[in-house]
Amino acid sequence: METVAAALQGVGEKLETVVSAMQMTELEPPQPSVLQNDDTPHGDYEYAAPPAWKTPTKFIAQLRGKTGHTTRYGPSVDRLQVEIDAFTPTIARISITDLDKQRWEIPQEMVPLGQDLRPENMYTGEANYDLAFDEKGKDVGFAIFRKSDGEAVFDSRGLPISFCEHYMEISTKLPEDTLVYGLGEVTGPFLREPGSRFAFWARDAQTPLHENAYSSFPIFAGMHNGKAFGVYLHNSNALDMVYNPGMITYKIVGGIIDLFVFLGDTYEDVIKQYQSVTGFPTLPPFWSFGYHQCRWFYDTVEKLAESRQRNMEVDIPVDVFWLDIDYMIKYKLFTLDQDRYPKFVEHVEQMHKDNHKLVAILDPGVKCNIPNYKPWSRGAELDIFIKNGNTKKYFVGKVWPGHVVFPDWIHPRIQEYWTEMLRDWLKIMPVDGIWHDMNECSNFVNGDVWEVGGDAEEDAILIPTDEETVAEMAKAAAEGIEVEDDGKRGAAKPKPLAAFDPSKPSSITNPPYSVNHGNEDWPLSARSISVESYHHGGITEFDIHNLFGHLNCKVTYDSMINIRSDERPFILTRSVFAGSGKFASKWLGDNFSNWESMKYSISGMLNMQLFGIPHIGADIGGFNGAPSTELLLRWFQLGSMYPFCRNHNMPNTPSQEAHITEEVADVARTYLTLRYRLLPLWYTAFADVKRNGGSVVQPVWAVNVPQKVEDMAQVMKENNDAFMIDKKILVIPVVTKGQTSVHTWIPAGVWYEVGNGKAIASTEDQWVDLDAPIEKMPMYYKGGSIIPLHYNKTGKTTVDFRSGGFSLVIALDSSGSAEGAIYLDDGATFSSGKSYIQIYAELGKDTTDLVLRTVGEFGYNPINKNEYKISEVVILAVGSEPNIIPVEINLALPTKVSIQV
Repeated sequence: METVAAALQGVGEKLETVVSAMQMTELEPPQPSVLQNDDTPHGDYEYAAPPAWKTPTKFIAQLRGKTGHTTRYGPSVDRLQVEIDAFTPTIARISITDLDKQRWEIPQEMVPLGQDLRPENMYTGEANYDLAFDEKGKDVGFAIFRKSDGEAVFDSRGLPISFCEHYMEISTKLPEDTLVYGLGEVTGPFLREPGSRFAFWARDAQTPLHENAYSSFPIFAGMHNGKAFGVYLHNSNALDMVYNPGMITYKIVGGIIDLFVFLGDTYEDVIKQYQSVTGFPTLPPFWSFGYHQCRWFYDTVEKLAESRQRNMEVDIPVDVFWLDIDYMIKYKLFTLDQDRYPKFVEHVEQMHKDNHKLVAILDPGVKCNIPNYKPWSRGAELDIFIKNGNTKKYFVGKVWPGHVVFPDWIHPRIQEYWTEMLRDWLKIMPVDGIWHDMNECSNFVNGDVWEVGGDAEEDAILIPTDEETVAEMAKAAAEGIEVEDDGKRGAAKPKPLAAFDPSKPSSITNPPYSVNHGNEDWPLSARSISVESYHHGGITEFDIHNLFGHLNCKVTYDSMINIRSDERPFILTRSVFAGSGKFASKWLGDNFSNWESMKYSISGMLNMQLFGIPHIGADIGGFNGAPSTELLLRWFQLGSMYPFCRNHNMPNTPSQEAHITEEVADVARTYLTLRYRLLPLWYTAFADVKRNGGSVVQPVWAVNVPQKVEDMAQVMKENNDAFMIDKKILVIPVVTKGQTSVHTWIPAGVWYEVGNGKAIASTEDQWVDLDAPIEKMPMYYKGGSIIPLHYNKTGKTTVDFRSGGFSLVIALDSSGSAEGAIYLDDGATFSSGKSYIQIYAELGKDTTDLVLRTVGEFGYNPINKNEYKISEVVILAVGSEPNIIPVEINLALPTKVSIQV
């Protein structure tokens, strides 16, 4: 290990320079502009016959290409079918398909649509929209209007539709002054800027501003006149969405056009409507809502044990410790280095006795062409690896172990293979959760090793005793992610688009339209699997690339259920797609230790709610670089209120764990303890999302709509750092260096400061300045809310906090009432009994007593009866000090009690 340390020290200066060069500079707000669509074809199609109305909300039209029409992207497909129908009363589906040729469509078994629809949401012949189209116009177009206000939520009339072999285009007009959210995964402000071209192609990239990153979510939500609508494109191919003032244009290089239009009309409605299409998120195990401590370079069991011990010594509540790729033998999947992790099963047993959990990383690349390595030999025997499209041999990439092959997640025997590998691995690595990284899928070369000048070198990129390869590791980690920095990192502005060069035959490796990959129109195979590689059934990477991480998680989820039956799996992933929330949690990737990265973690967290991935967070302190003490303190405050709360950073950087200094430990302990006490609220929010869809954190304006419609734009543009937890707690983080106060928007109503109960009460919305010294992040309970907390005020893990029952904070509104909910189960299994309990509180007429009622489903019957006992209520009312009252209320049955106040 001395050699490793020396090697790391030797590359430290170079690595510091590389990381410094990659730091995201301060954002200069981009000026709204228009991207010229001079490459857009016009008038490709006309109606072959008048559209046929099947129902008042459904029509089908056949289109034909205009005689002799050829676009710069190739000849138009001869015949198309357009079908618009009601998916539900509040969701319209638009599909445009080739009548003469079967094209790639995402199979239902890969991304099931509509599985979580409730009977009351099913289409029964009535819909909340009207349709319009121009039968006599020169261009083919149609519009969908929300019946309640006549707003056009999708309108392609007068705009071209193009449909070629490898290029499709459709546009929709946006109502004037529409504000747009979504369009991910792209790091940047929550409110998207017009004059931007967003690429959708999953990519291993260290969170560069305004560029496509790990996941593909071609969905946007629009806000106009206080109401929301949304549009989702169900397509896994590469595409751009060009957002101009008043219009969004889709430019797609494969598949079909399959659009879902969400009528809203609240922002939360749009989220629920999208999730009713793609699936409601899973409910992870209770322990996963605790604090997670990770570090790349716990490269011995002693370092892992030291981290556990030091956190426990300073009373930092923590549930989960993580292992990065260090635990493996030369980074080979499903291995454990017994020399550096001796008697590891016994070590994990001790962790479990301490109520700690362990999560370990599994990248997808399997080391190939080596003897006595079952993951390779068994996979080759079952023939479950992705093939090279040219040679028909296995596609060979290069990542940490050296030369690797990649599992084909749609192969009919992949579940058998993956379950067998996991079962064997869990015998030597009895982990509680699995971390999937590099699953975009990442590759350190642009395509197949042998096709880009590879050699027979098969050593791992980093071998722990080899100084040279440590340096190569640092270099490889930075390759392909450096960006040209002109100091003005505004919204992505693409270079002028050149016409397709006919001298180069159009193909999936050279599509006629260049997607804005990396904001540089990079080839789609750059640092990934070649797009001509093929999967089982002849499906190409070109079509399925954006599903790699999603299918990886789905296969792992099913394997873990096969192995552990009733135990709810915990899977963290870097790459996701529509519906991935049914299987996995996510973190926001390899962020940076700077203020900008912390600020944009909020927009990333909020956007992932829209995308159906609610269990989301960013690496506290930043992964790349070293945070200042001030930044780390502020990040612990904010990170303690992420849905997923983890500290993680890279090698060759100072520790940023909570215990590193007394000052950091004090702030981390305060806010992490608050998080642990609030876990009943978090868990209830996730249980509700599992049952009904929706979000667990929200923009403030989405929960509390401004009283004046004319104020909506200002609030939405200027108040995107604050957010709500479960619509009940307002969180106002400090995201600017040196700042000791916050200027924020407080909606009308009553708000009680968390910690002291001081009230802000107003009948009007207001902008206020609040004190925020370094040890404080302003937080407020919303009047009218009942917030369930753990009764225990301290503890080491979720087990300690969970064992003591509950305290209720009853934050009364101006009328003297409040309501909330609590969900109970064993926190671990599918078969557990479940209690969904609504709680109502109301002051009596003489205000000397409070009537508390519980109603709902009461199916949870724990062994420890304290787990469903309310031992305390804290009543917050305007003009009064917090009133803390001991009680004994059993949550096993419906209850109505009167509490003297």
